[in-house]
Amino acid sequence: MTKTTKSNRMQKFSDRNKKFMAAKSSKSKGSGSAFTKSAASTNPNRPDPAGGKAGSQFRTKATINRINMYRAKPNLKKMKERPTDPEAGRI
Repeated sequence: MTKTTKSNRMQKFSDRNKKFMAAKSSKSKGSGSAFTKSAASTNPNRPDPAGGKAGSQFRTKATINRINMYRAKPNLKKMKERPTDPEAGRI
């Protein structure tokens, strides 16, 4: 005896696979990146949160970089540390 139709199990698998592939292809029609762009206020390259609406207070890239620079404090202990090797600072 030969089977002319798919078994019930294969039919279910085929139906699920078609649904999965349809959902996958509809999701893949995006920007082409697996990563989303960070919208953190400290990111100078972030997208405009207001979407370009009039009257939005969006910091410029230079302002964000300046604020980040002020927040990054130097390590004073390491800066004032004196070398223990007498040959360390010589040319």
